[in-house]
Amino acid sequence: MPEAVAALRQHGVDNLFLAQSLGGEEVDPVTCALITERIARVDTAAAWFVMVANAPRLMAASWPQQLVERLWLDNPHTLIAASGHTMLSGRIDGDNVVLSGKVGFSSGCHHADFIGAPAQMVEPTGLRCMALVPAELVNIEDDWQVMGMRGTGSNSVVLDEVVIPCSLTAPIAAQLHVANPYYSGALYRCPGRVLFATYVPISLAVAGRALDELDKLARVKTPAAASGLLRERQIAQLKFGRALATFRAARTYFFETLNTVWQRAVRGEVATDTQRAELYLAGTHGVQASAEAVRLVADAAGTSGIYESGELARLVRDMEVLRHHGFASENRYASVAQQMWGSSLDYPLLLR
Repeated sequence: MPEAVAALRQHGVDNLFLAQSLGGEEVDPVTCALITERIARVDTAAAWFVMVANAPRLMAASWPQQLVERLWLDNPHTLIAASGHTMLSGRIDGDNVVLSGKVGFSSGCHHADFIGAPAQMVEPTGLRCMALVPAELVNIEDDWQVMGMRGTGSNSVVLDEVVIPCSLTAPIAAQLHVANPYYSGALYRCPGRVLFATYVPISLAVAGRALDELDKLARVKTPAAASGLLRERQIAQLKFGRALATFRAARTYFFETLNTVWQRAVRGEVATDTQRAELYLAGTHGVQASAEAVRLVADAAGTSGIYESGELARLVRDMEVLRHHGFASENRYASVAQQMWGSSLDYPLLLR
């Protein structure tokens, strides 16, 4: 909703990772994660906006100074809905780039000033770049008809021979690096996957909320064919205990790893590839362990969790969507192992 987006912008959550020299907050990743988690405790889609708004602001450390100034120098609240899901096709035409294609999972596209998407130029250059397209030049397909996280508005955008100036493109960096003087703080010495601070806490918040719902339910529900409350049933006790331990361990692991990354950056150290993989492991596990905790809660709750209007059912649906996100899906466990074992890497983004 426009009102929700306006409120989030008003309170600065769109600028957590924007450089202070551009009017941003430039907070450390642990603080960002705590803010994201707190918002997700109220509304998961609103928390997703933190990622939508801040991902481009973080990536922009690698973008040309002129482009960064055009986007944020006069208006630090410029919103870019960026998706790396699909590569656009483009060609150079003088000082312009002509783009075509369809990009899925463009969260927040209805509220964006620009649409960000990777593009590959046709031969002979074969150049890959990030294209920033004024939102009024794209068509939005309202195809985000999904079971959970519906409020993120992660629709597809379609471009048909859209022309933008070359100045609205940026090279795609293999790793986050500072290409302009605005990004000089320790935050931008972190691995690019410090972006996990903007969406892993959403999964953690969902798991925490699910545990709270089960705790309340166990104190009042008498299961069918039972003589006592749910809290007296050993199977419910077992699943609650496992879920609680799984959630707490994953949350602690994630926040400790995030803090280690931050402290390393403060000391001016450059992360090794293995250290980048360790951050990815903590983020992936944060999401996947949260999903496991929610499944345990749903098992313990029984039929109380199947009604669409219920809070627990909504949390289950949101978690099912979150756990399949490509950045932190179960497959990423294997990607981390590949890096640590020196095997062929199936997901190079791991090392950003």
